[in-house]
Amino acid sequence: MKTYRIQARHLKSYIDCTVQAENDQDALNKFSQKVDDGSVKVEDQGFFLADRVYITFEEISDVTTGVGIEEVTAGIEMGQPSIITG
Repeated sequence: MKTYRIQARHLKSYIDCTVQAENDQDALNKFSQKVDDGSVKVEDQGFFLADRVYITFEEISDVTTGVGIEEVTAGIEMGQPSIITG
């Protein structure tokens, strides 16, 4: 199974949803089912070109990543300065 993020816009409506599916077509079908049964939240946002429907989807990697956060003291330089004055 893959995870897909699907976004749709029409008039002032915006939907952002993730689904688990085997392939692209299955993901779009599951998204359509969620819209039909009302299980997705439809946000009211302004958009343009009212005569069109915009649908985008992407496969999301199911990898969890961690970020190492360490304490640093003030005054430590990170990287090289882009401009040196004086």
